[in-house]
Parts: sequence; structure tokens; C-alpha cells
Amino acid sequence: MIDVGTTGIKLSIYDGELRKVHYEKHILGFEQLESGFIEQDSRRLAEVVRGLSRKAREFGVKKLGICTYRASVLAWKSDGSPLTNVITWMDGRGMEVISRLPIVAKVLRKLSGSLNTILSPDSPAILLKWIYERMGIEKDAEEGNAFAWTLDSFLIYNLTGKFLSDSTNATLTGLIHPKDLSKIDVIFDLLKLPEVTPDVIENVSDLGRFEGMDLVVSIADQQSAALGMGVIERGKIESVHGTGSFIEAAASEFIMPKGGLIPLIILSLEGRRVYGLEGFIRSTGSTVDWLKGVGLFSSYDEMEELAQMGRRKAILIPSLGGLRVPRADKLRGVITGLDLSTGRADIVSGIAWGISIHLASIIERIRSHLGSLKEPLLSAGGYSRSNAFLQRLSDLSGMRVARLKDTEASSFGVAKLLAYSDGRLSYEDLTETPEIDTVFEPEMSEDERRALIREYSKLLEVMTSCEGNPFMRGSF
Repeated sequence: MIDVGTTGIKLSIYDGELRKVHYEKHILGFEQLESGFIEQDSRRLAEVVRGLSRKAREFGVKKLGICTYRASVLAWKSDGSPLTNVITWMDGRGMEVISRLPIVAKVLRKLSGSLNTILSPDSPAILLKWIYERMGIEKDAEEGNAFAWTLDSFLIYNLTGKFLSDSTNATLTGLIHPKDLSKIDVIFDLLKLPEVTPDVIENVSDLGRFEGMDLVVSIADQQSAALGMGVIERGKIESVHGTGSFIEAAASEFIMPKGGLIPLIILSLEGRRVYGLEGFIRSTGSTVDWLKGVGLFSSYDEMEELAQMGRRKAILIPSLGGLRVPRADKLRGVITGLDLSTGRADIVSGIAWGISIHLASIIERIRSHLGSLKEPLLSAGGYSRSNAFLQRLSDLSGMRVARLKDTEASSFGVAKLLAYSDGRLSYEDLTETPEIDTVFEPEMSEDERRALIREYSKLLEVMTSCEGNPFMRGSF
């Protein structure tokens, strides 16, 4: 299977017992072209995916599956060659489109939480509007000579020539409703977008063939991680900590949440849909990498050592790319609690505290919709290797936190679906949790935990109320 992440593309090959027998990763970073413009080389990305598919064939692979990072869009010609780079989910150019929305759209944004989310600067719907305006491809799209949609659709088209998108990706565009997969006509009308959309398919489908191999699985990376951890039963909850941090919990029915949470489809299989709620921090690993780049530590081992040493003093609010829960797109990062005694260890420890308390506040919002959550809070992704971080997350969430032995949960989710497509796994098998490496127990009292979250919520209210302040925007 091929896992297309924001910073790299991974090939994982599993045997019949779902044991990983081959793994390789190709680094493909993103390009920050101008302030807020963050793209990935779409031509190179497609070449690497095709190359890894051929490598899989050398191992005797007959069936392929892919997962991709989400909410990222591009345009391409009918021959599969890209017209644009991938405009990633971290990109901020949509602010320009937002500023030119008609008055009625701006009013609706203020009145409706869901429309405010869809009509936000990093929304795929808004980014698609930017593509159609800049590239002038509306007529070509209507005639089938060009396409504009999400990354999964581009890769499927490049591998098989079919214009498709799986439901976990398509329903995060703001143009396809997660409840019933219908087009959200009001968004097409407000943005004056052509109603040219791919066929929306389930996560296990006949997506076509690539050089003798069947492509049968497509799923968004975060949902694949949830499936990899068995989070497809109501109340189960997981967290993935890579470029960003994502919290997903499974629900038994579709829920339209409040407070910045996102409703989504975790899995669509044989007419059965698993719905869920998600909240996320845009910049987790990217914040860690930035602090490494500015010299706070030279290695991730040193980061961990400093995080363990640091006092409960400073907190870095993880808003370097704005906040999504609560919504504050223009807000930039803040470090609190600095004085002349503050050292490197305090700031590095403050990263773990800041990310943990923000995630804990997201979990509280999810809990308000779902009621009780099933422990443990499962954890995967690169930053989950930090013991200091996961201990703080356990303390502030009040939950046991379990780190998986194999932190590549997205890849394992696709592997499970490939096994399901062969009849080697049942639906019940998909609910199983993989092997746990370490479990972190809360060491903080419930009273202290609640008090800290309450005070943090007050701080967020003050910060978000100052979102328009030039000193909080990082540009004055």
C-alpha cells in the first residue's frame, strides 16, 4: 500500500498475516512560495506514486491501496498531467477568495457555523474556487478536458484513468455532504463553481487497474489511521501526531457538531458508513521542526530530554498556522510565562504542555457530543514517540493514553482494507486494536485537570478576541 503524507510518500508491503515485510519512504517536502502559499510538486508526486506501485509489483503484489493527506486540491488535464501543484491543507491563499465573497456569503458565514467552516481560507471548496479563477478552466472542466478536485482523485486518475474520489476525502471538500453524499448546492451557488464532480465511491471499490495490478482501496489518511487503530465503534477515540495533531472519535450516527469540530465519514464499506467527529491542531510536528530549526535543540532525543527537564512554567500555544478549534485563522503562535529565569528546557517542555492542553480541550468538546469515551486514547504518528508529550496528554485529558507499537497507523488501515477485500478479514476484525507499546496513566488530579482546562479556555477567549490585532497576526 502507498501512504501519501505531507512530508513523504511511504510504500508498505504486508504479508497474509498483516506483518510488514517491506517499508520505504521517499521524502517530498512542500514548497512555501510566498507568505501563506504552501504547495507540493504534483508532477513529482505522481511519478513517485507510480514508481512505488511498480516496486510493489516486483514483490508480487496484485492489489494496491492508497491513502492520502486530505483537504488538498489541484487541477490536471485529461491526459493526467497536472495544471497546478497540489495546494495543501496548510495553504492560506484562500484568504484572498474570502475577501472577495459577495455580501450574502459573508453574512451566511457569520450566521452558520458549518458555512463558516466551509467558507474558510483553507477549505478545499475555497481553494477550488481559487484554481478555477486563476486557471480559467471552467469550460474545459465542463467538457471533460480538465479536472479539479482532491489529491486522492488526481492519483486515482493517474493510475487508472478514472475520475473518482472516495467518500472520506470527497466529504471534506465542503461540496459533498457527509450524511448522504449529496452535492451541497448552496456552496456551488455561492462560489459559482461548475458542478463537475467525480463519482464518489466507497473505500473498497473497483478503481481500475495499473500495469496489471488492481487498485481496490482509497481512503483519507486520518480516517485510515482511525481504522488502523480499530476506531469504528461509538466512543472509541484516537490521536495522530504528525505535521498536525488530529483527534478522531467514532459515532453511531451522523452528528453536526458545534465549536469548530468537523463531522466526517471514517469508513464507507458495502453500504455501511461509520461517522465520526474530528478536531485538530494544524501545526504540531511542524512547530517542533521549526523550533529545531531555530536552534532550541539539535536532535529529537535532545528535545525529549529537555521536555522531561522543563518546569511547569511556559506554554507555547500551538497556533503558528492559526487555530481550527476554536476557529481563529489569523492568530499566530504565542509563548506564555516567560521571565529571565526561563531556559530552553522550559520552552521545549512548554511545547508538550501547549499541544496537550489544546488537545484536551478538543476532547472535552467531543465528549460533550458523544458522552462517555472509551479508553484508552490511542496514539500514533511521529510526535507520539515523545514520552513527555504523551504523559502530559494523559494528565490533561484524564484518560489512559496508549501508544501503538507500530506508529504507522495510516498504512495499517489500508492493509486491513486490502485484507478485507480478499475475505481474509471480517468487519468485526476491522474493529480490533493493534499491539500496544506503552500505556500512560494520568498522574494529575481531576480537580487540577479541570481547573487548568478552564483557565486555558479563558486564555483562548482572550486570544481569539484579539485575532485582528496586528501583534497577534504576526505582521505589524
